[in-house]
Amino acid sequence: MKIDTYYLLETLKKMIRINSILPYEADLAAFIADEIRAMGLEPEWHEIAPGRPNIYAMANLGGSDKLLTLTAHMDTVDIALNWLTDPFDPVEKDGKLYGLGSMDMKGGLACALTAFKTLLETESWHGRLGRIGFAATVDEEAQGTGARALLDTPYGKSDAMLLGEPYYGVGSDAHALPLGITGKVLYKLTVTGRAAHAFRPERGVNAVEDASKIVAALDQMNLGELPLFGRGNYCTLKIGGGYKEYAVVVPEQCEVIITRLTVPGESVQSAVSDLQTLIDSLKLQSQVTIETPPPFYEPYLLDTDSPIFQAFNPVYEKVLGTPPQYAPQLSITDSNIYVAEGGIPTIVFGPRGKGAHGAGEYVDIETLEPVTQIYVETARQFFQL
Repeated sequence: MKIDTYYLLETLKKMIRINSILPYEADLAAFIADEIRAMGLEPEWHEIAPGRPNIYAMANLGGSDKLLTLTAHMDTVDIALNWLTDPFDPVEKDGKLYGLGSMDMKGGLACALTAFKTLLETESWHGRLGRIGFAATVDEEAQGTGARALLDTPYGKSDAMLLGEPYYGVGSDAHALPLGITGKVLYKLTVTGRAAHAFRPERGVNAVEDASKIVAALDQMNLGELPLFGRGNYCTLKIGGGYKEYAVVVPEQCEVIITRLTVPGESVQSAVSDLQTLIDSLKLQSQVTIETPPPFYEPYLLDTDSPIFQAFNPVYEKVLGTPPQYAPQLSITDSNIYVAEGGIPTIVFGPRGKGAHGAGEYVDIETLEPVTQIYVETARQFFQL
C-alpha cells in the first residue's frame, strides 16, 4: 500500500508548529479535527477539562464488528533550556526532523493520522475490514486523564490498539517494543515531630532528621522482582520542612515525595505496606503518614497470543526485514491505562528518534513511512483473523 509520504511529513511539521505544551492542547486538537473533516468524517470533540479535548473518529470499513484504534497523545512537555533552534520551527537536517514533540510523540501522532487517512481512501479494501478508530488524547505527560476519559467512550471497548510512542523495536532493549511496562506509585510522606527551641533539641522531635532517616533507608525497602522485568525502583523527588522565615526551632513537620516503579504482581496496597514496614523498623519518634496521590498506574505484561500480535508481527518483519524485538520497559505510557485498566491489548510502536523531553529533540524521518505502513497492513491483517 502506497503511503502519502508528503502528507505524512508535512502534517508532522504542521503539528510541531502548533504549541501543545500541556495543558494547552486545544489548538492541536482543532488542527486534527480539521484534518479529519477533510477526510469526509465529522470528528468527536471530547472535552475532558476546560480547553482540553480528546479528538476521536471512527470509520466502519467492513463487516467485522471488531474495533482497532490507532492512538497517540497530543501534549508535550515544556521547552527545555539550550535549544539551538526554535523548538516550534521544524528543522530538517541529515535525515532528522528537529522540533518540540517531534519524537514524543507528534511523530507517532502523524503516523496514526496518515494511516487512518490511508485506510479511508483505499476503497478496494472496504468491505473486508472492520471498525477503524482514531484517538488523539491529552495529558499523557502528566496525569493520563485523556486516556482514562477515553475508556468511558466506545473507544474504550476497542479490541486492540496501536499506540505510537517512540519504541521502534530494532536495536537495544531501550528501543524494544514494550512486552510489559512497570506501574507507578507516588508516595507522599508527612513526618510530624514536636517543636522546641533548637538550642535544646532534645526537648523536641526533629521531623526533618527523621525524614532523612527514612530516605537514607529506602535501599532496604522490599521491591518486587520478576525475571523479565528485574526489580522495580524508587527515587526521592522532594523533601521539604523546617522554617519558612528563619527561626531557631526544631522543625515539627517535613514532607517527602517518592516515586516508585512497580512490576506485575505489586499493587498500591502492597507498595504502601512495603514502605510502612520499613518505617516501622526505624522506630522513629515522629509520626509518619503515607498517602498515595495521583498519578497512579498499574503495571502490565501482555498476552502475546492476542490476535493483534498475530497480525502485527509478520507485517513488521515483512516491512522492516527483521522480527520485532520485545522487552519489558521501565516506563509509563497511556498503555498502562489501556491495558491494565481497560483490558485492551495494545502494541506500543512508533518512529525512532532521540532527545525526548530535552533540547534538540528529533525524529528519524526514514522511520515515519514504515511505521505508517505497518499500521495500515496490521489493520488489514487484524480483520482477517
